[in-house]
Amino acid sequence: MSLMEIKRKISLVIPTIEEELVFKIIDQARELLGKDIEIIIVDKSSDAYVKRLQTKKVKVIRQKDRGIENALMTGFRAAKGSILASIDADGTHEIKGLKDAVEIVSSGKADFVLGNRLNNVQEGAMSAYLRFGNTSLSLIFSLLYSKKVHDVLTGLFVMDREAFNDIKDLKPYRTGTGFFAAELAKKKYSISEVDIKYFKREHGPSKLTKSKLFYGFGMAYLMLKRRFD
Repeated sequence: MSLMEIKRKISLVIPTIEEELVFKIIDQARELLGKDIEIIIVDKSSDAYVKRLQTKKVKVIRQKDRGIENALMTGFRAAKGSILASIDADGTHEIKGLKDAVEIVSSGKADFVLGNRLNNVQEGAMSAYLRFGNTSLSLIFSLLYSKKVHDVLTGLFVMDREAFNDIKDLKPYRTGTGFFAAELAKKKYSISEVDIKYFKREHGPSKLTKSKLFYGFGMAYLMLKRRFD
């Protein structure tokens, strides 16, 4: 199925804090998914940065709480599309994966599609330490939820609006994309993956949590706890 055959409205939510490459991503998303795509930026940046975002004719929501999970939930709750998507704002995820994932969701082959980075990590993009952590957490998720997933912490994913509506009132917990994967898996929604390239970050340090070790242990604990709640 081509994008020309997809009649459903697509909403793309991008959380950001002063990420320079988000402006390029906005242009790429419109070229890839059509100019009528709804783009929502959930932002915790300076007023000057927000003014730059507004020149791109996107909807900007100022994030008042903390965490990427809360940012995503805020954006999706405000979105109007029947297909909901997200991609990291730092330019590390191959944007073509959005198109591939949208086509899978639109065709009804899956309710939630993750972009799997781990089969095509470009040189210098991910340390062996982080790759081990991502692989381990994905294995834990797969065992807990009986859903084979290789990259549960990816920053690129697409889901069906009806699936999101089933979890939209939940308070997100600190597991990144894993929150959506876990809650949808618990409700028996189908999950799939598309392979994407993962590129080295170009601009400045990551805005995500500095202690990846504690974050990883925390995520494992929360996935286990929520599995049996």
